[in-house]
Parts: sequence; structure tokens; C-alpha cells
Amino acid sequence: MGYDRTRQKNSSLKEEDSFICIHCGAPVSAWAPGTRQRNHCPHCLHSIHIDITPGDRRELCRGVLEPIGLWVREGGDNALLHRCKRCGTLRSNRLAGDDDESTLRRIAERALSSVTGGAG
Repeated sequence: MGYDRTRQKNSSLKEEDSFICIHCGAPVSAWAPGTRQRNHCPHCLHSIHIDITPGDRRELCRGVLEPIGLWVREGGDNALLHRCKRCGTLRSNRLAGDDDESTLRRIAERALSSVTGGAG
């Protein structure tokens, strides 16, 4: 997947902003190519419901955000669509340049299969 190469590494990110993925257990760097801050695991693409607005870390839910689809935002940014497994909230998160392409493909195929009833 492509990403906007004009976005540079955010100097405000700190090593303590790195995390261990709650879903797959992979270590995840806070820095993500093509976006200002990491908001999902680049391996399994899951996240945690921690923001009310991007980066504020004020959401109290803390449920697991499961990737359920892909879409193109107005302006052309590619994004993941997440649903919180705890409260059901839908969130959109910009793709990062290091997101696993085979996982992205599986998410797209699963979404398409659910729409077409498995045909095609």
C-alpha cells in the first residue's frame, strides 16, 4: 500500500509511545511511515479504543478495535475501518506505509465476501 512520503517522522513521538499489540502480542514502534502517529498494529491491524479525537488518549472504553474493512476517505487517504469489540463504536484509522499487505488483502476479501455472500 502506498503512503504520503511528504509526512516526516514526528519528533514529538517518544519511545514510551511504542507498545505491545493487545491482539497479536507483537512489539510496535510508535513511528509509522506515512502518518503522524501509530494507531494500530502493522501486523494484525488491531487497535485499542483510546481516543475520542485522534491522539487525545481520553476515551475510557479501552476495548479492542477490530479491523472490519477498508475505505478511501475524502481527499484520497486510504483508511482502515475498525469496530470496537466492547462498545461497537466505528472508527477510521489512516493506513501506515508498513501495514501488512496480506492482512489488508484478507480484510478486503472478507468484507467483499460478506457483501456478495461468498460468491465471486
